[in-house]
Amino acid sequence: MKIVRPLAAALLLASLTLAACGGGGGGGGSSIPTTGGGTSTSAPTATSSPTSTSTPQSTPTPTSTASSGYGNATPQTCPNGAPTDSGTLNCAALPLGDQKYSTAGPQMGYVYECSAPNGTGTSTTGPWIDTTTKTWDGSTDANGKLAVQGSNAFAGQFSESSNGTTRTISGNAEPIAPVTAGTFPISPSDPAFQYDRNPNAIAAHAFSFTVPANPTAAAQPSCTSGGPIGVALDGAMIYNAFDAQGNDAVAREIQDSCHGHPDQSDVYHYHGWLQACVTDVGSATQNSGLLGYASDGFGIYGPWYQGKLLTSADLDECHGTTSAVMWDGKLTTIYHYVSTYDFPYTVACFKGTPVSTHVP
Repeated sequence: MKIVRPLAAALLLASLTLAACGGGGGGGGSSIPTTGGGTSTSAPTATSSPTSTSTPQSTPTPTSTASSGYGNATPQTCPNGAPTDSGTLNCAALPLGDQKYSTAGPQMGYVYECSAPNGTGTSTTGPWIDTTTKTWDGSTDANGKLAVQGSNAFAGQFSESSNGTTRTISGNAEPIAPVTAGTFPISPSDPAFQYDRNPNAIAAHAFSFTVPANPTAAAQPSCTSGGPIGVALDGAMIYNAFDAQGNDAVAREIQDSCHGHPDQSDVYHYHGWLQACVTDVGSATQNSGLLGYASDGFGIYGPWYQGKLLTSADLDECHGTTSAVMWDGKLTTIYHYVSTYDFPYTVACFKGTPVSTHVP
């Protein structure tokens, strides 16, 4: 296992006290960033906050801000009853995001897709889906969504380096210890098999991409694709919220306890809930830390902020906001995406300029 994260070392030590596809055989393609080039490491300078195309939530000074580690040996579950601005989180009735995409431009609560999904996905609706109320049960209750069985370790690799201008992120798209993945292909003996017969395995895929160390907003947001839209700090790739049919992948596709699974090219990835297995220091008394990077260079953070869980209602059309977070070891007010428990989960459109992604 290779972990070379000089910047993350500083992040792990920093804690300031102040006043967040188609796994079942379908998919929109397995694009992995392949633009590379090593860079020397130095602390990048702080950047001013880019202007959002919609009004983000207010950004008061956090009471406590810290940074995250690599991964959780025990996956974290949906925190039912946790406070939000609109009440408390109900993990048993999360909003279903089926077909909530736009190809014309960014839209609040939707994913901006480059083209309409036209693939195949799971063919059976699990009992945790309520099509009448358009909700799904992501709780740990008996009626909650099933997870693929198994706990398998991989020789995951992940590294990042920065020269102050650009950041180069590399790895092999497998989770690094202590994070484990479920058993894929899904076994016929696994109860999940009756709902999703994902025939794909998990394999290493070398990737390297370079993004701005201090990203800024583009003139207009841009669309996401069916392949990778970023990478988590535990080495797994991040895809957008949909399966290949344009349905809510986090709700419908059967994934493991980390909410990950492989696509038809055997690329292991998450569609959301990064905080399940990427260590997030966030809690009711501490703001969340960095969980991953999007393909435009902006960070993806956990959902805890000012003692509450952020939801889509708190974020802009790209599922982000501007507030003070730990960025390269410094408390910096910067735009960032948020990994929430509700759709569209992570990146709904790119606020910055994404790098070109492709894998044969």
